[in-house]
Amino acid sequence: MATHAPSFGTLELPRPGRAALPLLALALVALALLASPELRLAGVAAAACFALAAVVRVERAQAELRAIRRSADRVILASKTGGEGSDIIRWRTHELVAPETRDELAREIEQTLRRADPARLPSASPLRRGVARRHRELLQRIEARLLDGRPVTARGVLLLRRLLQDPGSPLYDEHAGDLSRALGRVLLELEP
Repeated sequence: MATHAPSFGTLELPRPGRAALPLLALALVALALLASPELRLAGVAAAACFALAAVVRVERAQAELRAIRRSADRVILASKTGGEGSDIIRWRTHELVAPETRDELAREIEQTLRRADPARLPSASPLRRGVARRHRELLQRIEARLLDGRPVTARGVLLLRRLLQDPGSPLYDEHAGDLSRALGRVLLELEP
């Protein structure tokens, strides 16, 4: 059975891989100049220029996509309903609640728990290991919730991502507030 990607209206998002294709094709054409001994240097130079331009184009498209994601994330976090109205918000919501994203976050929780394990030597990570160990059960509940297959909200996923990755979160910063409260909020916000 073939699955189809959901439609998001006329939404045109940057596609980093596609953005580079024309320039990579030109780089390949320039390499054809290698067949002629007198044009080899020109062929290599032209191919290198086109390849470099392709890399720059990919980087720009990726930066634009990151900016779109950040903007959509702000709207989703600010809205109690998740801001489902626009095509961009619906696209970002779909991306955040996708099984791949949920699996990735579950792996991050597992890594956090491993880093907090008292049997491991401390690392350069700013993780508050003792605090994370005290809240192991809550972290495991969140991990299980991500993996149970039931729907989750984009807002809850964003709050969890912020908690796991932001150096200013209670997992890393002792002045950022109560980790128990933050984890409880994540569990609550994951529920549709």
